[in-house]
Amino acid sequence: MSDTDNPTHLDISAPEEPPAGTPISYQTFGENFIRYLVTVPRLRDELEGAVQDTVEGSVEALPNEMLVASYRFAPRKMDIERQVSDTAEVAFALLVDGRLTLKVKAMGIGVGLPLEVKIKVDIDVRTLAPLTIQLEPRPLTHRNVRVTTEMPKELRMLPTHLLDRLNPLAIAVADNIVRETNRRLKHPELKKAAHIDVLTLAENAMSAAG
Repeated sequence: MSDTDNPTHLDISAPEEPPAGTPISYQTFGENFIRYLVTVPRLRDELEGAVQDTVEGSVEALPNEMLVASYRFAPRKMDIERQVSDTAEVAFALLVDGRLTLKVKAMGIGVGLPLEVKIKVDIDVRTLAPLTIQLEPRPLTHRNVRVTTEMPKELRMLPTHLLDRLNPLAIAVADNIVRETNRRLKHPELKKAAHIDVLTLAENAMSAAG
């Protein structure tokens, strides 16, 4: 059973962002276009879904005496950072910072097990004639995902043999995030969403307005 938490607002920030109305270069305009209108809206849902789906594969790392009753992933912050790429002129990294909470039952006691999750997705951006943007997320490796366990007081009181079995859980979750995210990045729907014909979108918008 899953309990998905989708906040209405995420902190999507850029370093040293100028106030609205400040003149910016054409390059900065293009980077802001990708940051605010393209990358996050088109990849955020896939990443959230991928993290949620990792739990079913990760519960195998739990001791038999424990049961995962529910889980919730709450993304707290997403950043887009300009990257230097050896395969594309323009590249970004999508950084996701959130908390995955497992509701587990151990020896008849229910308790939340929080896991801090950090994901980095490297994205090459290609521009095609006349006005097309192609996003190409790179496959994740284990260097792109970091999961750390915050052991609550209730769990620290459990027998040592149970605590020893809990320690590998963060590794299992990270492994599943890499595997599940890479599987989702190959979805035809995401590939289609990552191919953006800006000219067609603008023409359709002007036709609707007219």
